[in-house]
Amino acid sequence: MRDLHLKPLVIIHGWSDHAESFLPLANAIQQATERTVKHLYLGNYVSLDDDVQMSDLVCGLTKAWQAQGLPESSKAVDVIIHSTGGLIVRDWLHTEFASKSRKPPINNLVMLAPANFGSPLAHKGRAFYGRVLKGIRAEKRFNTGTHILKALEMASEYSWDLADNDRFNNNLFSTTGVRTTVIVGNTGYKGISSIANEPGSDGTVYVATANMNCAKVEMSFPAGNRKPKVKAINESRGDVAFLLVDGANHSSVAHKDDNFPGNTQLIKDIVKALDISNTEGFEVWLAQCAKRTKKVMDINAEDSRDYKHGFQNTVFRVRDDQGFDVQDYVIEFYSNEQEGEDTLAEEFNRRAIRKVHAWGDNAAYRSFLININRLNEVMDKPDEILRISLSAVPDLDDEKNYVGYRTFGDRDIGELELTFDQVRQFFQPNRTLFVDITLTRQQKEGLFWIRNKQDVE
Repeated sequence: MRDLHLKPLVIIHGWSDHAESFLPLANAIQQATERTVKHLYLGNYVSLDDDVQMSDLVCGLTKAWQAQGLPESSKAVDVIIHSTGGLIVRDWLHTEFASKSRKPPINNLVMLAPANFGSPLAHKGRAFYGRVLKGIRAEKRFNTGTHILKALEMASEYSWDLADNDRFNNNLFSTTGVRTTVIVGNTGYKGISSIANEPGSDGTVYVATANMNCAKVEMSFPAGNRKPKVKAINESRGDVAFLLVDGANHSSVAHKDDNFPGNTQLIKDIVKALDISNTEGFEVWLAQCAKRTKKVMDINAEDSRDYKHGFQNTVFRVRDDQGFDVQDYVIEFYSNEQEGEDTLAEEFNRRAIRKVHAWGDNAAYRSFLININRLNEVMDKPDEILRISLSAVPDLDDEKNYVGYRTFGDRDIGELELTFDQVRQFFQPNRTLFVDITLTRQQKEGLFWIRNKQDVE
């Protein structure tokens, strides 16, 4: 093992947390690697303040980094984050380095249960009981960090834009760049905290939204009953190791639970991810994580419960061809059966779609949590076809509307057809798929007219 104790290590916590809660993790890593206290840092920041924006935390991280005298040369520091810390570091890496064509100082980045593409608890944290339970302990009474929670919310515009910046365009995460490992559990909390549990989550984040490996597909619907134009699915750039830990929750995966039976292996995995020093070593680690994750998925594949199934976070954004957000729409999933006999549609909507959430600030962004295990049960015949379309308002066929969309009639809008094999490409477990839809905006002839002067008189 190389001299890990010579390289600084920074640990950054998540929303409503504090640096002191990571002392057990820091101590365990220190013992396993012989890192000296001098070279181990715990980052702390204000997260329960309604005036703080994500951009403020990015600026704050830069100032704190420089104030502590941490090196800014390439690959000089290792970093561990938990939960919301992942968004902060990703934003920081893009804002301060990728967008400025600077090499980042992070060598190995370990993300413990990161909220890379949202948390199902974020919008609840903004609600009244979130203000009572969390805000009562904030420096500003009843503040919960509104802007941070908006960024953390499922299907947020912030997470969409961040993915565009660092997963589909600029990329710092690779075998030769910032070598990144995501470690997340698949089990919720016990006791009274179990009220926060959601199927497919670790109690706070979904397994699918923790994984940084994501994909994006763009499609546009022309006017009339014509097939939509669909680009090939665009996989995220770079390589990120993804390790699913069976039985771990959002807290225990950060070594906060002394009773978690997997603590010894957890520390070994974290140290292994921090110990990678070359491309070949990271490629081996990628394969090992994939193999172990597949084993965990195979164990739970036959489980009749939804909790440990594989889910996809499918995020839709609907806009029109003039750039306006379409905030009132319905995504429709159906088959080629006759209307009223579409059992696949009924089963898909009843069993495969687990949850739908529209982002609170702009309903054009929506998250569909799809249970892939159930989907594969529902669509199990090779000749089946899944069709996807949508209806949106304002409806141009409404006599009161002068602008809008024609989507409600059978001949008004086309449909995306997915074969059996294409469904399995489109819907995959443990990932986020961004679906960018463009509708054709239309205007009635009566919206604007020009008359001869004689006709007006």
